[in-house]
Amino acid sequence: MTGDPLRDLVSLGFSEYEAKAYLALLKQSPTTGYQLSRASGVPRSMIYEALGKLVARGAAMTIRREGGNKYAAVPAAEFLDHVARDHGRLVDTLRDELRRFDAKPTLEYVWNVEGHDSVMAKAREMIGSAESRMYLALLPETFPALEADLSTAVERGVQTVVYSTRALDLPGGRVVVSPVPHQARQRLEGLWMILVVDGLQALIGELLTENQARASWTRSPLFVFVAEHHLRTDLYLPRLLARLGEETLGLIDEADRDLFATPFESRLEG
Repeated sequence: MTGDPLRDLVSLGFSEYEAKAYLALLKQSPTTGYQLSRASGVPRSMIYEALGKLVARGAAMTIRREGGNKYAAVPAAEFLDHVARDHGRLVDTLRDELRRFDAKPTLEYVWNVEGHDSVMAKAREMIGSAESRMYLALLPETFPALEADLSTAVERGVQTVVYSTRALDLPGGRVVVSPVPHQARQRLEGLWMILVVDGLQALIGELLTENQARASWTRSPLFVFVAEHHLRTDLYLPRLLARLGEETLGLIDEADRDLFATPFESRLEG
């Protein structure tokens, strides 16, 4: 995907005049302030201020010659490497400094995440932060968008279990095919993702329309426990009952059989 260098430089903290001047300098160096003003479209009254700021940023340099100064761009790769190092150090410093400002919450909140891209971004962030174990239930159509992130988690040693309605290819991870009873299939099309990471955070996503989605994310210990318990037991139950066969009916009191209606119907329909 082709970006917009002018816009991206502004996002990096350049003013529009600085960005225009730097792009023009990359094409034509060394040059005078007057020549650069004409090439970049920056007004002559502002070009030297923009150049001064570029020099201060380390994006340009002054070449002193008889008859006046000229200016040259610092090569883009060299300048961006410098920016990356500086920003990396700044982020590391801020991480340590801001940690002491973090309030310790007395309540565990449930946060709403709106929009398909936002939900997927949150899922990728959670998968990327996983350290020990991860349980994920999703529809097969959602799997390709998360496949690379899941594979990376598996490669770094995260125990990964994925539940879906049909077989998926995840080398090193465990895929559990969980059949869905006929009367529940339409409802399940809306509940398209449950993700629990390290027993610490959970994301439950719902597909509203083809282009819209919403999800709830939480670190609430109770909600996380319930979500993980559901994934580790409820979604495996249909397979367990199917293996036991009809003899399962004799193991459950008749009055309690309605509690297992969904797994039984799934087994009988499968």
